[in-house]
Amino acid sequence: MADLSTLYMGLKLKNPIIVASSSLTSTLDSVKRCEDAGAGAVVLKSLFEEQITSDTERMIGDMDYNAHTDAYDMFSTAGTDYYMNEYLGLVEKAKASLSIPVIPSVNCVSSHNWIDYAERFVSVGADALELNVFILPSNPDTDGSVIEEAYFDILRDVKKHIKIPVALKIGYHFSGMANFIRKLSRQGADGLVLFNRFYRIDIDTKNLKLKSAGFISSPGEMALSLQWIALLSGEITSDISAATGIHDGNSIVKQILAGASSVQLCSVLMNEGLDTISEMKQYIESWMNEKNFNTIADFKGILSQKSSTHPESYERSQYIKALVGIS
Repeated sequence: MADLSTLYMGLKLKNPIIVASSSLTSTLDSVKRCEDAGAGAVVLKSLFEEQITSDTERMIGDMDYNAHTDAYDMFSTAGTDYYMNEYLGLVEKAKASLSIPVIPSVNCVSSHNWIDYAERFVSVGADALELNVFILPSNPDTDGSVIEEAYFDILRDVKKHIKIPVALKIGYHFSGMANFIRKLSRQGADGLVLFNRFYRIDIDTKNLKLKSAGFISSPGEMALSLQWIALLSGEITSDISAATGIHDGNSIVKQILAGASSVQLCSVLMNEGLDTISEMKQYIESWMNEKNFNTIADFKGILSQKSSTHPESYERSQYIKALVGIS
């Protein structure tokens, strides 16, 4: 029988399927359902410092800071602590209730809070930490190297203060993607999640206003992460977790063949339910038996560029073939 267990950031997973940070992992009951459905690990719904600040300010309301300085500070601290303690409680209870790895996720605005939050997660037993980092490169006066250095600083600072594995969930807005990811790996990233799925805008032409473009991925979106994982697998020491556009068992097999250690699912589970995890596991096991692979390690990365006898096929030549219609 095929063995679906795998290692991700040194963590032993029963299988490579991780339920990604989302509403599916926001409560103790929901993460229990993920484990019961067969997930190999869960990434808890991200804790956003910006959201905590916004909610706290709304709680304080129109209080005059100058007239009630002590009261303002007290309510501000209490509001922040409330949300943090709620999240820490979820981490602690999940760890006590689940047999699979529990990975909190955090997105901070203030540089010192990355460290503060990370240390608190360690104190309640988190197995690893996912840093949900996104700095939108929208300012034309900001050089790309400045943005990249901000990522390096966050990673270095967090790694100095905690001993559990640290993953970075990043986007694809980098001009020198391969170089940037290799530097993250050399800076000590235990894992890299490729890629983050961000809020996207649409325009309501009837009411003349902005609206959300929707957050559910489509299968075609997997191509981006698949290509970059195939290009970078074997070139970096960090484990790679594939994200976005993975909607069936065959897609998981593809990502592992390219070099991913795990995959993170969200949209397909929201659309089709957690029972999809069992179907995907059955597909992977059946495929492995058909191909005579006993373990995930037997086929992980065998179709990466590093392992290819024709590495050029992963880059420009594929574009040319598609362009002129040759094979």
